Amino acid sequence: MITKLFHNKPFRWLKALIIIVLWVLLTSFLLIYYGLIWHIAFLDSLVHSGLLIGGFILLENIFRYYLPTQGNVILAYIIPLILSIFVLFGGDQLLQTIFKHEIEYQDFLEHIFLARGFVLLLLFMACSLLLNYHGRLEEQAEAVERETQIQQMAREAELYHLRQQLQPHFLFNSLNSISALVKSQPEKAREMVLQLSDFLRATIRKDEKKWISVTEEVSFLKLFLDIEKVRFGHRLQVQIELDDHTKNYNLPQLLIQPLLENAVKHSLYGLTGEVFISLQIVASSQGLIVKITNPFDPRAGQPKGSGFGLEAVKRRLFLVFGRYDLLKTQQTDKQYSIQLLIPQNHDQDYNHR
Repeated sequence: MITKLFHNKPFRWLKALIIIVLWVLLTSFLLIYYGLIWHIAFLDSLVHSGLLIGGFILLENIFRYYLPTQGNVILAYIIPLILSIFVLFGGDQLLQTIFKHEIEYQDFLEHIFLARGFVLLLLFMACSLLLNYHGRLEEQAEAVERETQIQQMAREAELYHLRQQLQPHFLFNSLNSISALVKSQPEKAREMVLQLSDFLRATIRKDEKKWISVTEEVSFLKLFLDIEKVRFGHRLQVQIELDDHTKNYNLPQLLIQPLLENAVKHSLYGLTGEVFISLQIVASSQGLIVKITNPFDPRAGQPKGSGFGLEAVKRRLFLVFGRYDLLKTQQTDKQYSIQLLIPQNHDQDYNHR
C-alpha cells in the first residue's frame, strides 16, 4: 500500500513528496507554536517523520510476506509497539546528540516524551491494523480468483469432453450404416465413407476454433445431411431456411448438428415413407434463433440413444451461457420441434480459449 505510492506512475512520486512535505511543515509549525525556534522544530519534525515513514514501510514489508493468524494475532500489536519504542528512543537520542547544548530543547523532549510515544504507538497500530485488513482482503480476492480459474478449467474440460463425445456418437452410427451397406450396396457404402471423411476432416480442422460463423455451421450440416441421405435415400428431405442477416452471427461449433441428428432419428424411427424436416436459422434482437421441426409418431417410442445429443447440447449451453432456458422443445401428436436461442452479447473468447 505505502510503497505503491513510489512505484509505477511518475506522478505518484510527486504525490508522495507533497504529502511528506506537508506533514513535515504541519508538525514543524505545531512545534514552533509550542515555543521551539524554527530550525530546531523543522529538524525535529524531519527526523521523526523520516523514522515514522521508515516504520510504515517496514510494517508493510513484514505483513506483505507474513499475516498473523488467529493463534498469533498478538504480533499485530507487539510489532507496532516495538517500532514505537525504537522510533521514540532513536529519534530522541539522535536529536539530543545534535542539540546537546540546547538546554530548553532537552527539557522539551523530556516533557513530551510520553505524549509523543503515545502518538507514535497509535499511528503504528493504525497502520498495522490497516495492513492486516488489506492483506486479508487480498487473500480473499486471490482465493476467489483461484476458485474462478478452477471452475473455468472444469467448464472447459467438460465442454471438451462433450465435444469429443459428440463426434464418436455420430461416427458409430455412420459406421453401422456403412457396415450394413457394404454387401448390399457397396457403391453407396463407398460414397458414404468419402462423405464421412470430408465431414470429419472439416470438423477436425476447425477443432481449435470453438466459435464459428453460421455459414460454417451450415456447411457442416450439409455434409452431415449428405451422409444421412446416403443412409436413408429419398425418404429424408431437409429444407434449410437461412436468414441473410445471420451472416455476421456466431455460435459454438457443432451445436446444431446433434439436434438435427436427433430430428432425423425421431422422423425415421417408426415412420414409413418420405419425411420432411425443416431447419430455420434467423436473427433476432435476442440473438440467433434456430428452429428444427420434424414429423413424430409418439406411438413408435423413442429410438435408442436419441436423448444423448439433446442432453449434451443442454449441458453445453449451460456451461457456456450459464442458462437453462435457451433450449425449448414442443411435442404434438404429429410434430416435434426444438427452438434454440444463442445469445450474441457473450464473451466468446473468454469461455473458449
